Amino acid sequence: MTAKHRDPEYLKNARIVRAQVATKRRAGIEVTCWRCRYPIDPEQRFDVGHIDPNGGPGLDNLAAEHRYKTSRCIGNRADGGRLGAARQREAKARRAPAPTVSPGSLNWMTKPLTIGSFYV
Repeated sequence: MTAKHRDPEYLKNARIVRAQVATKRRAGIEVTCWRCRYPIDPEQRFDVGHIDPNGGPGLDNLAAEHRYKTSRCIGNRADGGRLGAARQREAKARRAPAPTVSPGSLNWMTKPLTIGSFYV
């Protein structure tokens, strides 16, 4: 769980979105996934997702979405994994490069080895 998912404002607003979804489901109103715009089956579990992944934890940036991949939607868990992997690759690319070996330290390998006046 990332820091933005432990944020008190996110937790409060996610509870509000879950309550709204529960109210709609009890009333028989279809709940739509913000990601694919198709309904979330009433028996299917859902996640409260960020519409803009870099956006804040406000109610305007949170909505119900499919938890797992469906035939029409990538799903929150799969997309989150893809975003996390991309962020890790980006962070790895930003790290300092590994120290390089000085070309002068390998000169003994490029010159013929001589013992006395003979080449080996």
